[in-house]
Amino acid sequence: MEHSAEHTLNLSSQVLLPYFNFIVFLAAFIYFFRKPLQEMAAARRDVYLSASKNAAAALETARQTFDAVKKRLDSLDSELADFKKQSDAAANDEARKIAEDTERFIRQLEAETTRLAADAIETARRELRREIVEAARDMAASKIETELNAGTKETILKNRIVDASKMSVQH
Repeated sequence: MEHSAEHTLNLSSQVLLPYFNFIVFLAAFIYFFRKPLQEMAAARRDVYLSASKNAAAALETARQTFDAVKKRLDSLDSELADFKKQSDAAANDEARKIAEDTERFIRQLEAETTRLAADAIETARRELRREIVEAARDMAASKIETELNAGTKETILKNRIVDASKMSVQH
């Protein structure tokens, strides 16, 4: 039994001694390294908190920038729509002005053409009258020369001169 008690003591010291040594080592490790480990953990926590705050601030800035860009884009869409309406209105006004100017020009051309035609007709009528009068005078003169005596010729010539002077005064 002695042997068995020694063996049990030896067995318990062999089995328990490493655990005991580990516990002593752990206690010493915690005693000596607790403050540096806490400081290191606190420093890492501060870094993570700082990074988290920076990320939150960057996210908020990104959201604000996104909202500003979205508002600007909406504003540009609105400005583009307004510009399109203004351009359409200006184009319609310009087209209307061109149509009015064209109609006015056509009316002026028609009036000028009518006036020129009336002038041409009047000139043609005067020329025709003159030619008729000359032809009648020439015919009358040739008939008078062949058929009438000298006294009658003289009377007719005097009448013709009076008529010609009246006609030239009228025109």
